[in-house]
Amino acid sequence: MLRPVFAAGCCVLVLSLAFFVNAQPAKIETAFTNSLEMPFVRVASINALVCRFETRVKDYQTFVTATNTEWPKPEFPQTADHPAVNVSWQDAKAFCQWLGQKEGRKYRLLSDAEWSVLAGLKENQDVSPMLQPPSTGHFHWGQRPLAKDVGNFCDEAFGKKYRATYDAKWLEIDDGHADTAPAGSYPADANGLFDFAGNVWEWVDGWYDPPKNTLRIVRGGSFRAGGEKRLLASFRGPDPYNVRLDSVGFRIVCEKE
Repeated sequence: MLRPVFAAGCCVLVLSLAFFVNAQPAKIETAFTNSLEMPFVRVASINALVCRFETRVKDYQTFVTATNTEWPKPEFPQTADHPAVNVSWQDAKAFCQWLGQKEGRKYRLLSDAEWSVLAGLKENQDVSPMLQPPSTGHFHWGQRPLAKDVGNFCDEAFGKKYRATYDAKWLEIDDGHADTAPAGSYPADANGLFDFAGNVWEWVDGWYDPPKNTLRIVRGGSFRAGGEKRLLASFRGPDPYNVRLDSVGFRIVCEKE
């Protein structure tokens, strides 16, 4: 089984020899591609069309240019194919509304409950997100062994770049990316989605703390996530709706093809 072992300054995930060999998911065809060349797959478990990529710099830049939206850039370099970061929940919702009006379709964020279904979690939806029990043994990338191809997390590549300036725990793997990676750099999951685990946290729809309703939710981990708690699929990051962070982006759903 996979168990966390903490050492000085890092989180090591130890694998037993009894782990099974990873099976590669079947090839999943794109259902349609929209006007921004964002590809979508139909996911039966939530009966929705989900974008295969986290919203990329080139996707979000089109919106920023058209709407004159403020968009601070991160301190690390990105290309047009990297996931857009420094985007608030409010910004993500505005992007969905703009794109929907542009195309005559309805776009939205995944709900918190949908994200859990896609992650393979069976949660009681009568329990608020902040009170959901931890998914022990079930991580953002599922229940397969930890490997450098599971996603872009806080690892040795991150540690080499930031160890002098950032107080973090990093994984004893090297995925080759200290910051964000271009969308689709890692294998797609069983639903055909790229970077569902890691790269950047993804805003989802829903409140972290009902009935107070003061904080929104990010899911999925990022290149800054390396601690065991944050790697669990059940982990929710609570954030204000208007905060912009360099490790947070979003993925969209299309309700009308």
